[in-house]
Amino acid sequence: MVSSVSPVSVADIGESAFYKCTSLESITIPNSVIHIGKEAFKNCLSLVIISIGNSVTKIEKYTFQKCSKLTSINLPDSITTIGQGAFEQCTSLASITIPDAVTTIGENAFWGCSKLTSINLPDAVTAIGLGAFNYCSSLESLVIPSSVTRIRRAVFEGCKSLASITIPDSVAAIGESAFKNCLSLASIAWPRGEILIRKNVFMGCRSLTSITIPDSVTEIGNKAFQECTSLASIAIPDSVAYIGESAFFGCTSLASVNLGAVRHLHEGAFLGCTLLASITIPDSVTTIGEKAFNECSELASITIPN
Repeated sequence: MVSSVSPVSVADIGESAFYKCTSLESITIPNSVIHIGKEAFKNCLSLVIISIGNSVTKIEKYTFQKCSKLTSINLPDSITTIGQGAFEQCTSLASITIPDAVTTIGENAFWGCSKLTSINLPDAVTAIGLGAFNYCSSLESLVIPSSVTRIRRAVFEGCKSLASITIPDSVAAIGESAFKNCLSLASIAWPRGEILIRKNVFMGCRSLTSITIPDSVTEIGNKAFQECTSLASIAIPDSVAYIGESAFFGCTSLASVNLGAVRHLHEGAFLGCTLLASITIPDSVTTIGEKAFNECSELASITIPN
């Protein structure tokens, strides 16, 4: 049974070196170590304490995956990259400080860290990988630094406690399902740098009451706001030409809609918006898809242009 490891002159810890050492409780990695291989401590189910020396520059992929008792870790200032799945399913991890030198947070890096309540993103970060904070269900708020230009698919999906997020205008791409099922998210300002509101981006955000859509946006994708049941009003800027299938399906509190200069309303766009009482279709519209306003049971007035 290994309960503690404290190497003193080792330079490299190889791939899967301590994989499934299920009784390992603590490890101190000295300054002599310059590299820790992928999966080095994966499935160390009893690991609680880690100290990493200041010569390591990268947390490789899956290094601490499923270390389910790990509560906190101090990363040295030398770290520049947190790899894919590095802390995936570390379900006891409550806090972590990302060093200022980190530029990349890999795919699924903190996936399923269900007790992580807050995280700092330093100004050096330029890349946040797909699903990086997926199902961090206790994460409450986050500020994206202006160095970030892209938020990948499903990055914050299932962050059900996330109530506040600040996205700078430097962000030019936000992937599908980025905020899907963020049940506590109440409002958000869409960055001017991103012209598309992609598929499923806010699907199931049941607390979302308002969103500011800038006039740089040209398209609202399929199911983008599906089942945003607290969304009461929406103003579509004239720049938006396309509202996708089921974009506002099941928005049961939606009572006011300004369609701007939209051209295409696709199938089921406002299906099941049961509080919508009136709608004016702008002259710009050329297509109204099947079931676009199906089951809008309070819809009493509709104006359709010649």
